[in-house]
Amino acid sequence: MNVITPKFQARNQCPLCRSGDLSDHLTLDGIRIASCRACRFTFSRDTLQFSEIDQFYIDGYHDRRHMDGQRVNATINVELLHHFCSDLSGRSLLDIGSGYGFLLDKARSSGAQRCAGVELSQVQRNYSTKELRLETHGQIDLLAADDQFDIVTAFEVIEHIPEPREFIEQACKHLKVGGSLIIGTDNFASDVVNVLGRQFPKWIPHEHVSFFTSTTLKGMLETSGTLRLAGVRSFTPWELLLRKWLFRLTSGRKGGKTYSYLAERKADSQSGYRYFTLRLVANRIWFKFAGQPSLDGEMMYIHMIKA
Repeated sequence: MNVITPKFQARNQCPLCRSGDLSDHLTLDGIRIASCRACRFTFSRDTLQFSEIDQFYIDGYHDRRHMDGQRVNATINVELLHHFCSDLSGRSLLDIGSGYGFLLDKARSSGAQRCAGVELSQVQRNYSTKELRLETHGQIDLLAADDQFDIVTAFEVIEHIPEPREFIEQACKHLKVGGSLIIGTDNFASDVVNVLGRQFPKWIPHEHVSFFTSTTLKGMLETSGTLRLAGVRSFTPWELLLRKWLFRLTSGRKGGKTYSYLAERKADSQSGYRYFTLRLVANRIWFKFAGQPSLDGEMMYIHMIKA
């Protein structure tokens, strides 16, 4: 695989509150991550051009590692879907960032009447439409303006979005009044992140450009003007707990991960999803055991109702 070093543009305003009062949070592999002094939101200050970001996902994200990872995540995300929306029978679901379609396939098996996805990756979209026979669009703009759903989900998507407030507004346009919006993302104020610091493995600033905490995620959603809080859930994956304990036991020598753009891209193309079978079986059980009704865990999920 040929890996091309990307060219970045600088952003000098907070994407949430538009304040220019920024501080340097950290720098990883030459990419600056800023923190807004006004609203406390953390984001990649250096990003690709927005059109190049789209092209990055259209062309990429189609290796075995991503497929296996999505299979594992779907087993947890469908549990969350049932937790927040217990009865899917006859309901319609739009999954933004639907990938290969594994979550939509599970929702369909649970009785959802219409299951549609939005996925930039051409290879993943083709698998979803041809292999799983799912309705999948390349852009959310391809949906009719008045096409609305009972449930809209976005699991591990919003951290990839450079303008998250606009993303939520667009998602809400396709949500019925009284419908459920479910967002899942990493909590960058969790205990695991505080312990691992800059060696937390999800600091991937060429892909993850918006780094939420429970406060900034909840605040953004509640100030949208159309949403009210309906429920929350979180947990810390066992793999990250092991990293935290190992990091502490070895005084930081092991357990962490130093970010490198080139290493990340090569790993995506050359390595599979480690411990796939174990994760497929264990993660769903671990989520049932470790899930908590708060946003304190490393993975946080928030359920909003469109007023």
